[in-house]
Amino acid sequence: MIVFTRALAGAAFASVVLISPATAEDIPARTTGLWVLKSEDNPFADWSICIDEFRNDFIDTDVWDNFANECEVTASSTDGSSGKIEATCRLPDNTQAKLDLTFSGDFKTGYSFESVTEFLDSAGKTNTLHAGAKVKFAGQCPAELKPGMKKMTRSGLIIRP
Repeated sequence: MIVFTRALAGAAFASVVLISPATAEDIPARTTGLWVLKSEDNPFADWSICIDEFRNDFIDTDVWDNFANECEVTASSTDGSSGKIEATCRLPDNTQAKLDLTFSGDFKTGYSFESVTEFLDSAGKTNTLHAGAKVKFAGQCPAELKPGMKKMTRSGLIIRP
């Protein structure tokens, strides 16, 4: 009986270790420089962003601003340069959203991602937002963009971090 209990406890511990949430360190670092994001299904998600070694988390810059502080990873898996992350994120009205994110690519020349966010609106109806994007490396950052700055393609507006 003691052997079975120890084996069961060991299996539970191993499963916790093997299913630990993905962190920014699990996702390959992007090449430093200018990246161009084009959404397949959202005309407003079309921008260029300057990346350096300190601002390199694509989830925070491309998917959910302030991800580390507003979201809790509930499940994840990574395999080299592809992966899936599920998270629960806090919205400004103190409700929660469920985020499902899949991504793949080499993160040196390009990557793509799809995110699905589900949340309840004020009437209690479930809404789903889908975003898919392809992101390509475009070389050195122009002088007008410092690390973390985005330039919106449609309006030319520059957004500071």
